Parts: sequence; structure tokens; C-alpha cells
Amino acid sequence: MDKSIFEIDYKIRSVNINTNKKLGLFGLLGLLQDTASEHADHLDFGYETMKEMGCFWVLVRQKLKMDIWPKWHDVITIKTWTIPADGFYAVREFEIYLNDKKLGECSTTWMILGDKDRKPIEVNKARSYFTPRTDFQLDFQAKKIKLPKDIDVQRKIEVKISDLDMNRHVNNIKYSQWVLDTIPFEYHKTHSIAEYEINFMSETFLGDFIVCSSTLHNFKDDEVYFSGLNERTSKIAFISKIITHEK
Repeated sequence: MDKSIFEIDYKIRSVNINTNKKLGLFGLLGLLQDTASEHADHLDFGYETMKEMGCFWVLVRQKLKMDIWPKWHDVITIKTWTIPADGFYAVREFEIYLNDKKLGECSTTWMILGDKDRKPIEVNKARSYFTPRTDFQLDFQAKKIKLPKDIDVQRKIEVKISDLDMNRHVNNIKYSQWVLDTIPFEYHKTHSIAEYEINFMSETFLGDFIVCSSTLHNFKDDEVYFSGLNERTSKIAFISKIITHEK
């Protein structure tokens, strides 16, 4: 195995599944985040190393494509690698397997921010230990999402302590939970997510109120957009898009 590729196995347990007894979006994104963290620690540019340098990683964009969602008790293998960094951005890619069959793939774009000033740091100027993969990369990357005009307010969410991560801002996987919670349960019962994409526009913190909007107007929609507006800052916190198919 190429040293630039890191892989880890996960058994899908009861704490990972959704109402369909499958690994859902929120659960899978958590496993991808854990895989990225383990790989970064393995290469010695994880949380503690970055903290010593006075900076930290933030996820900027993410795009996930899934053909099949694994079931309860399945053991999946997640493979991840980075590709050569470009300026302020670092791209990390993933593939998800079950019994050597690829179930899905994901591309993520990251930046390094200074701990105090929250300003971006050029990746190649940081003391990094990248071993990027140069023989292969996915045929897509997460891009800027253009939000349509026909988007309506659905709900308001208050950021709570349980939403925060080690950097004391909202963890990236919590945004997917906000998206999922904006969708009516009846739609969840009849549709499955084939693609999930998100742009993180600005940080959100404890006590912020996020106004979540979506374009979901009827159960025939198979391409739905979401946004979250931070009332405190009047800034867009995130823009997201899902593509679904009927079960």
C-alpha cells in the first residue's frame, strides 16, 4: 500500500445508524472526520501539533457521493489521502468500501487559520508533513455552491455547547445535522441522499442563532438547497445542496 494512503475499518454500530438501520449522512461524516484526524496525527500535523504552531485546520468545502449506504453491523473501510497543496488550500479525498466494493467517495477542501487572528496561513508555509498522493485523484472536487432565489425560511437554531468542537466553534458535522433536521420526516422516509455538498462561509459560536432556509417545496424535489444565516453577524454561515432519489 502506498504510504500516502491511510485506511481504517469501522464497524457500524447502533450509535451510528439512523431510523432506517443504516449509516446515515451525519454518522458517515463523523467517521470521515475521525479518519482525517487519525491520518493527520499519524503524519504529525494533527490538532496538537497545529496548536503548538498557533493554528488549526478548518473545513471549507465538502462533497460526498454515495451509491449505497452501509447497514447496521457492516464493517466498512475508509481510505484517505491528500493531494498536492495549492496556496491556502489543501484537498483531502476519501473512498468508502464494503467487502472491497466502493460505496462512495468524498472530496474535502481545508484551510489553516491562525489561532488568535483567524487569518488564513499558506499551507506550504506551515510546518507540515504532507505525503501527498500523486498517482490518482477523484474526478470531482467540492466547488462554490450558487444559491437559488426560491429559498424559504424553515426554522431557527440556537448554537449549544454540544455543537462545539475543540476549536470552540460549531463542528462541521453539526451543520449536516441542521440540514437533516430542516427536512420533513416524511421526505426522509421516501428519499435517500445520493450527494451532499456544503460550503462553510463563516464560523458560528455558542449562543449564535442560525436561521435555516431551504428550497424544499414538495416531495418531488430531488435537488434541494439549504442555507444558514447567522443573526448575530448577518453573515451566511453555510450553503448546502443535496441530491436525492426515491427509495
